[in-house]
This record gives sequence, C-alpha cells and structure tokens, in this order.
Amino acid sequence: MTTSHEERDLSPQNEPAGMTLQTEEAKAAAAEIAADNEALEEAYQAAEARAEVTTEQAHQLAQVTEEVLEEIKESAEQP
Repeated sequence: MTTSHEERDLSPQNEPAGMTLQTEEAKAAAAEIAADNEALEEAYQAAEARAEVTTEQAHQLAQVTEEVLEEIKESAEQP
C-alpha cells in the first residue's frame, strides 16, 4: 500500500519521460521569452533616449527659427 506522500512524489526520476521533456521545453521557452523581454527593454530604453534628444533638438530648432523670423521682421520694418 502506498502512502499519499509516495503518490504525490513527482520528482524528475519519478516523472514519465514525456513530462521531463515537456518541462525542459517549457524551461527553454521561458528562458527565450525572458531573453526577448530583456532585449525589448533595452531597445525601449535606447529609443526613449533618442526621443529625448530629438525633442530637445526640435525645441532648439524652434527657438532659433523664432529668433531668425523676428530678425527678418525687424529688418523688414526698417527703412
């Protein structure tokens, strides 16, 4: 007669071969997903940094454009 402890023992040596293979495949899939997530996070952070630089450059360009337009307007008003 087996005890409930023996029935619940699902250690790798007591698992059917198919279960071990499925477990290894699941672990490999999980590792691949984790690696993909890390790569995506790095790409996101790089894109965010580029967006910040681009935004700052756009603000600078807008400021310079405004200054140039003001100078053109002032020179057009002079006789």
